[in-house]
Amino acid sequence: MSEAPPRHKLIFVTLVAITFISPLANHMFIPAMPLVKEEFGIGDELAFATLSLVMMTMAVTSLIYGGVSDQWGRKRVLLSGLALYTIGAELCWFAQNIEMLLGGRILQGAGAGCGIVLARAIARDVYGMESISAVIANLTAAYVLGPLLAPTLGGFLVGWEGWRFLFIPISIIGLTLIGIVYFGLPETNAPKARKERFSVILLNMMRNYTQLLKIPRFTAYALMPGCVSGVFFANATASAFLAKEALGMSTELFGIWFLWMPIGFMAGNLISGQIGNRLSIGLMTIGGAGLCLSIVGGQWIWHATYGLSIAGIMIPGAALGIAQGMCMPYAQTGALRVNPALAGSASGAVVFSQLFFAGAAEQSVGFLSDGTLIPVMYVMFGFAITALMAAIFAEISRARNAPND
Repeated sequence: MSEAPPRHKLIFVTLVAITFISPLANHMFIPAMPLVKEEFGIGDELAFATLSLVMMTMAVTSLIYGGVSDQWGRKRVLLSGLALYTIGAELCWFAQNIEMLLGGRILQGAGAGCGIVLARAIARDVYGMESISAVIANLTAAYVLGPLLAPTLGGFLVGWEGWRFLFIPISIIGLTLIGIVYFGLPETNAPKARKERFSVILLNMMRNYTQLLKIPRFTAYALMPGCVSGVFFANATASAFLAKEALGMSTELFGIWFLWMPIGFMAGNLISGQIGNRLSIGLMTIGGAGLCLSIVGGQWIWHATYGLSIAGIMIPGAALGIAQGMCMPYAQTGALRVNPALAGSASGAVVFSQLFFAGAAEQSVGFLSDGTLIPVMYVMFGFAITALMAAIFAEISRARNAPND
């Protein structure tokens, strides 16, 4: 990519900052969940909901932001998302009960859904199709740093001043981004002269997604990364409760141990990038899902042999991150190839799957939680076997080359 003009560099830095709001909403809160449970006197199902509802709300709104910004303009929609994100953080900061906290977290999720979707859309507007691949690769690398740093930072902030203190820097970041976007970010996609109504935009999007979901191979490719994410996040989210309540670990030490998981995910992405197109989509998706299932089995054996330990949670979690990082780019590529004319909708559907099923796995752990790793293992095994079945089905369907598939 040629040397970017100074204004483009400033825009890129802004887009990187926007992509961080998602991991700040999700991963930074993980160390706080046991303390929220303790303060409000709630069960595990509501405590897990403080994270799972964010993921599920982000999943839904990530489908909407792109289409709406095509019609109404990027800047206006981005500012609306950032405002929801900041207002949600304020509600969480002052929450007097679990209902108010959940309401604030849902608003945060609704706002955070704008982050990576609109950052990529604005990058495409600014840099053009010739340079967009390199820009998106850099944005993705920056996004991966969020989950890498957020839980550790969150652990230290929670240990220092309590869980509410998390929402002070989050609110400041939200307000700062609103100011930067309002005063410094140009409108990169002018609103259409004849704006479609919101209901019409939703109807058009639903038609595209319905058309894609009628193709079994696409559904399998979209389901597979969601289930692999479910395995990873079930283990990651449960680790906070098990570390504090079963192992008596401080939030600061837990934050340091948690680094293993996102490091594994980053390593998996690096491996995937090095492999490139040398191996087939079928081999990488089936191999990655199979590796994921074998890791879950290995973790189960470890737990049965040695009992519960932080190493028995985090080291398999890092291995799951590697498996996830290796196979998910190939699953997304497979989904995009099913119908290139609907590549944008296909990408949105895969992002939805990753977020929604991760949230569903987290909440399933919350409902089944009994203070041990066993219910977590059941949830992880269910999602892992589903991911492998989806990967195998997608490859069989591709090999048959059936009409409309």
